Amino acid sequence: MSWTIAVGDCEQSFAALKLSNLFRKRINGGRDVVTFRRPLSAAPIGQPLMQPFSTVRIYQNGVIWFTGTAIGFSVHGAAVGEVIEFSVCGPWWQLENIVYQQPWNVAADPTDGNSSIAVAMKSHLILGQDVNGERLTIREQLIGILNYAVSSGAPLAFEIDPNSLGDTFPLDECRDLSCAEALGRVLRWAPSVRTWFDYGQSIPVLHFAERSATSHFTVGADWRLQSISVAPRHDMQLRAVAIKYERSHCCGGRVWRTVEVDRYPPEESECQSRVLVLTVELDGSQSQYIKQKITAESVAINSAQWWKRHLPALDGAENLQILSPSRQSELPRELVAGCVSDWMSVDCESDVARATLSYGRGSTKVSSQDVAVHFTATDGQSGTYASLSSFTAEESAPQGLAKAFYDSMSQCPWEGSVRIVGEEIVPVPMGSLLRIAGGLEEWATMDADLQECCESVDDGTVDLRFGPPAHLGLVQLIGLTRANRRRVAPSGAILRISGEGSAGQISQPEHIPAGNSDSGPAHYGSLTIGAADGGGKIVLDSDGLASADLILKPREEYVVENGVLCRRMAIASQPYDIGGED
Repeated sequence: MSWTIAVGDCEQSFAALKLSNLFRKRINGGRDVVTFRRPLSAAPIGQPLMQPFSTVRIYQNGVIWFTGTAIGFSVHGAAVGEVIEFSVCGPWWQLENIVYQQPWNVAADPTDGNSSIAVAMKSHLILGQDVNGERLTIREQLIGILNYAVSSGAPLAFEIDPNSLGDTFPLDECRDLSCAEALGRVLRWAPSVRTWFDYGQSIPVLHFAERSATSHFTVGADWRLQSISVAPRHDMQLRAVAIKYERSHCCGGRVWRTVEVDRYPPEESECQSRVLVLTVELDGSQSQYIKQKITAESVAINSAQWWKRHLPALDGAENLQILSPSRQSELPRELVAGCVSDWMSVDCESDVARATLSYGRGSTKVSSQDVAVHFTATDGQSGTYASLSSFTAEESAPQGLAKAFYDSMSQCPWEGSVRIVGEEIVPVPMGSLLRIAGGLEEWATMDADLQECCESVDDGTVDLRFGPPAHLGLVQLIGLTRANRRRVAPSGAILRISGEGSAGQISQPEHIPAGNSDSGPAHYGSLTIGAADGGGKIVLDSDGLASADLILKPREEYVVENGVLCRRMAIASQPYDIGGED
C-alpha cells in the first residue's frame, strides 16, 4: 500500500518523510480530522513540513484519500523519543471559521429620508427568506449558505438532490453564526438528512441526502471483528410528534393569538409519554390603521345662533335680524373639530359667509352691520374615519414537519459500535446505513445510521460508531425543546426587505377647522352714553329725527359770546324747512 502526502505542489512518500500513525476521523455532519506523526529528529531545522493553513492532500495508491487544511502541530515526548503530531482538518473546519452574512436592503444615504436603497452584507440573519422577502425552502437556504462559504474561500463543492428538501421552515432570526452553525440551524428542520464529505475528487464534495436515499453498507460475517456492541434504543422510539405553531396577530390595536397544530399520526393523543411536543412561534398578521375623528355641523347662515357662535361680539344681542346672507361653497357642513387628510375621501374647501345684521342690546340699536365669517366647508360627517395603512400577512407554517420527525424516530433506532481489524483498513463510505452479517437476525436489516468512522492506517483498525443523528438523540431532543423556548417570531424580516425602520410615515392633515371673522362699521339706530344704574345720560336716537334725510354730525356755527361774535362746533343736523311758519 502506497501512501504519499502533497503540501502545495510538493508530493512525497510517507516513508521518505518518516511519517507514521496516520489516523482519520470522519463524522456525519461534523469536522473530519487527519493526524500523523514524525520523529522530531527527522525534521530538518528551519524546514517545517507544512505551514499553518496550507492545503494538504494525502493519497492512497495514487487516489486522493483526504484533502484538508493544516491547522497546527504539537510535540509529544516519551521514553522512545520525541515526535511531532500534525493535524489536518477537512473543509467543515472552514465552514466553522467563516461567519455567514446575508444581503440586506439599506438606505444608500442615511442622512436623506428619501434615499435610494442599496444592498449591504450583514451578519444579522433571517434564515428562510431572501432579500426580496420570498420564502426559501430548506434546499434553497442550504445552497445560499454554501455558495457564500465557497465565495469566501471554503475549498469545497456540494451536492443536494434537486428533488429533496423542498419544504419551507419557520423563519429564524439570528446573529453572528458561522456557516457551519447556520447549516445546523436549518438542518434541524430536516431530521432525515445525513451530511458527509466525499474526498475522492480533486475538491471535497459535501453531500446532503435523506435517509430513504442512503445506500447500505454491510459488515461481512467473515471479517475480523475485534469488538462489537449493538443495542436497540426502544427508549428513543417516538409514539407521536405534535408541533404547535403559535401566532400573535394585531389589527388596529387589537391583539389576539392563534394556535395551529401539526400532529402525526393525527389520531394519536399528544397528552401521553414518548410524544415530542414543540411550540414554534410564527409571525402573525399585522394590520395598522390610521384613525381620525372629526366633528361637522350644518352651515345655517339663516340662523341667529349660527352667527352668534361665530361672532362672540353678538353675545347678548336681541332681535337679531339677518339680511342678505350668502356664502361661496356649496358643501353642506362646516368642519368644527378634528382634521381631514387626503386618505379620508372627504371634500373640504375654504368658505366665507357674509351678511348684514341688525340687532339691539339694551337701549342701543344697530340698524345694520356688515359681517363675514371664514370657516372650512366639508361634505364629511361627524364620526371616526379609519384607513388601512399597512398589512403584513401571517407567516405560513411548514408542511409535514411533524411527519418528518416522526418518520425519523418512529422505528426503533439501533446504537452501538464495531471495531474491524485487518492488514489494511476497510474502505467505509460515510452516509451509509449500517448492517452486520453473521450476528442476530435483526442486525442484518437494522439499517443503523453511521455517524463516525475512525481509521488507523498503521494497524489496519477501523472503529465505526452508529446510532441516531446527534440532533435526534434523547438528550438533544430535550435540548431542542429548551432552545425552542427562546425562539420568537422574527422582527427583522420586513426591515431586511424595505430597508426602513418601524417609525413609518405619518399622514399630515390637509384641512383643519378655520375660525376668523371680520365686521364692517356698525350703523346704530340708538345709542345711550351714561351709567347703566342711573344718573345723567346722553341719548342718541335716530327715531327722534323729524325727517329721514336729516344727518346729525359736527357742524360749525356762529354764536355771540360776551358781546363778541365767535364760532363753535356742535352736533347738529342740516337746516330744514319748518313748514312755512314765521
